[in-house]
Amino acid sequence: MRSFQLLFWIVFIFIYTLISLGALGNVLRITGYKQKTKIRNIFIISSFTIVMAMILLYVWPGDVRTSNNYSLYFIFNGILIIDFFIKTPLSIFYILGKSFRNKYKRSIISWIGLIISICIFIILLQGTFFGRNRLSVQRVELEFADLPVEFDGYKIMQISDIHLGSFINSKNMLHKVYNQTKFIKPDLIVFTGDLVNNFSYELKGWDQIFRKINKHADSYSILGNHDYGNYSDWENEVEKTDNFQTINDAHHKFGFQLLKNECRLLSIGNDSIYLIGVENWGHPPFPQYAELENAMADVPKNAFKILLSHDPAHWESQINKKQNIALTLSGHSHGLQLGIVKAGIPFSLSYLVRKNWGGLYKSGNSYLYVNTGLGTVGIPWRINMPAELTVITLKRVEVD
Repeated sequence: MRSFQLLFWIVFIFIYTLISLGALGNVLRITGYKQKTKIRNIFIISSFTIVMAMILLYVWPGDVRTSNNYSLYFIFNGILIIDFFIKTPLSIFYILGKSFRNKYKRSIISWIGLIISICIFIILLQGTFFGRNRLSVQRVELEFADLPVEFDGYKIMQISDIHLGSFINSKNMLHKVYNQTKFIKPDLIVFTGDLVNNFSYELKGWDQIFRKINKHADSYSILGNHDYGNYSDWENEVEKTDNFQTINDAHHKFGFQLLKNECRLLSIGNDSIYLIGVENWGHPPFPQYAELENAMADVPKNAFKILLSHDPAHWESQINKKQNIALTLSGHSHGLQLGIVKAGIPFSLSYLVRKNWGGLYKSGNSYLYVNTGLGTVGIPWRINMPAELTVITLKRVEVD
């Protein structure tokens, strides 16, 4: 695995260098003679600095998995990807320009590449500084014939994929959630996993805002794939176990009731439904810790059931058409933090790897809702894929 990662970064650095040279050639083609030296020096210094930072962070002296400085990698990844994306069209149009002998036509081609790069830069900048701080409230009404009478109009507020380390100590997003919670007045709050990126130190200073949110209703949570500490190399198993236990404990400190392959009976008057929460289950390499049968051991077969399962792959592979579960709530995908809105319908490239990437899905009498998360992971932006808070209202319908 280590040799594969090293080879990947060597190839990436080689490609990045070629793209940087192409981008430089494009800019120099449309730059006045007096500015060429200055532009060349800026390109060389900035590109060399990024390559050296890339080597120090990802290639040498050690494995990125030993680092716990998430913020540093988070910021650098943003700079690297933005730089890579704006240089790519410049490089492509530099090569296209070489097919023209006429200098005027070459210049036009280069200007087109520059304009496209500027547009991409503006989009990425907007997604980084504004898109990731925007909160979208999605309201969904679901009808069920077997919903107990007392739960007609029952309001569930779902949040997911907070990734506390991605906020770099800014509580702005959670304050927005708190303000919405006061307005929504939910009957139930659920959090569907990934409280942190990897480390328990990310939890410091968040107790108060979470308790303010969770005081408005009974609140339940589950673990996500990032909460187990599997994406880091630890000095020993004790260190990893302590990190995991601290994350588990934080759910309770924050006001959540953490469900780990277990269920809870929710009652209103004489009517009841069951809330089931399982640990993470995903297609490899994601962990498969869910024990759904154990979690449902005490649940009557015909009871109305709501399942919390972090990865929507669990619903697709293990639940849909196999279990009598009315509603499954998931997260995990983030919608790749990048979407395209066409004719008012959002689309994400996440669909290429998972068909259940965001929003509502139905199969027979079973629903799945995939929340695209509050935080970010890997890259600090959300482009046409804002942070999401979901309000699901259950409605009872009479069947003739």
